[in-house]
Amino acid sequence: MPELAYVNGRFMPIADATVSIEDRGMQFGDGVYEVIVTYDGRLFQLESHMQRLRRSAAGIGLVYDFDNKPLEDVLREGLRRSGFDDAMIYVQLTRGTAPRVHLIPEGLAPTVIMTFKPRPVVPEDLVRRGMSVMTTPEMRWAKCYIKAITLLPNILARTEADRRGHDDAIFVTEAGEVRECTASNIFIVNGNVLRFPPRNEAVLHGITQSFLLDCAAAINLETREEAFDVTALRNADEVFMSGTSLEVMGITSIDGKAVADGKVGAVTKRLHAEFLRRVREPSATAR
Repeated sequence: MPELAYVNGRFMPIADATVSIEDRGMQFGDGVYEVIVTYDGRLFQLESHMQRLRRSAAGIGLVYDFDNKPLEDVLREGLRRSGFDDAMIYVQLTRGTAPRVHLIPEGLAPTVIMTFKPRPVVPEDLVRRGMSVMTTPEMRWAKCYIKAITLLPNILARTEADRRGHDDAIFVTEAGEVRECTASNIFIVNGNVLRFPPRNEAVLHGITQSFLLDCAAAINLETREEAFDVTALRNADEVFMSGTSLEVMGITSIDGKAVADGKVGAVTKRLHAEFLRRVREPSATAR
């Protein structure tokens, strides 16, 4: 099936989709977004994604009438038209179109963009070997809980990681506190305990991350939401990341040094297996 786009009320092939050159998303990165996947044609954690999109819009003062112009209906229609059972859907709201000025004009109509593509398959060899990552100084803004389209720091960090032969990067503050990866949340494992950074304004509150906490409870793993530093990261029994596209991905090397024995750990594998089992259940996707 062809990949599909939606722009301001119209579905079309992606190649035909355009927005104004004066759209504030293009001019300033003035917008927010979500990435939603489907399993067997069902939208995964839809309600949670929509709640986060509302929080992000409110966080930058972007006014969209979510109640009277529900995006959920558009998502379902686009999924039906695309015919993809396992899809990746990108949803973007920008402030709208206006002559380029820094001051936000009043009364703008937000631009609504969606794309519908096949969900990428995570390579099995990568899942088996785990990822190599590097640490990088935290250089992003202070409100990373907002899923904003202004991702240049993440892009630069990810590109530098690739240049150095790594798969990704982890943002670490000047004081040594671990935050998150460039497009995913991070966990460390010690024994039977999962630890992850506080879900405050400094990190994105992951949808997959929250779902994994339920998975962890189901297999009797203890979870702790607490800050930890780069020393704890490097000395952990296991390290893994979570995100919409990667699901659960072990980290086996940090800054060129192996995590524990350099293999994806048993806890990470158990949690990934539980995740895969649960995402195929209608209750996991219908919400």
